[in-house]
Amino acid sequence: MKSLRFVLPVVAAALVLASCAAKLPQAEVDAANAAFAGAKTAQAEVLAADSFKAANAANDALQANLNAKDYGKTKALAKALLDASTKATTDAVAGLETAKANVAQLGTDIAAEIPAVQKNLAKAIAKKAKLDTKAMKAAVAAAPKALADAQALTDVVASETALKALKDSLDGYKAALETAGFKD
Repeated sequence: MKSLRFVLPVVAAALVLASCAAKLPQAEVDAANAAFAGAKTAQAEVLAADSFKAANAANDALQANLNAKDYGKTKALAKALLDASTKATTDAVAGLETAKANVAQLGTDIAAEIPAVQKNLAKAIAKKAKLDTKAMKAAVAAAPKALADAQALTDVVASETALKALKDSLDGYKAALETAGFKD
């Protein structure tokens, strides 16, 4: 009986403490994780790198909190991840629209630049310029196909990257030809 007087208050205190312990806010964690997955799907890592970096840091903080089972801050961390992931997704959508506009502009610019470079290259070849016209001729001859291939890519980011590389290449040939005195 004496032991019951001692054990009963200890058990009651343990139950009170257990019921006061923070519980995992599963709904908030699930929503935050879904938003982070959405940011990844939207290619935020590429199209909105800074925003994605913030979302990734928020995800790391939430995962560390969940692993530590310290659920007191979990709701706030989940909200931070949700907000950062939503911003990353929004920024990625805007980045995608910018990339699409860049692809269209690059395509137009390159299509106009190819004939000009070909014309100046033909002048350089005719005058036997001291340039590596053979390599230039091959690269410029391949440019229309490279343009078409880059525009046909379904990944807008890859298309933009390929078009930028092609534009840089043509700009280099154009500059070399102009430096040698062959320009329109």
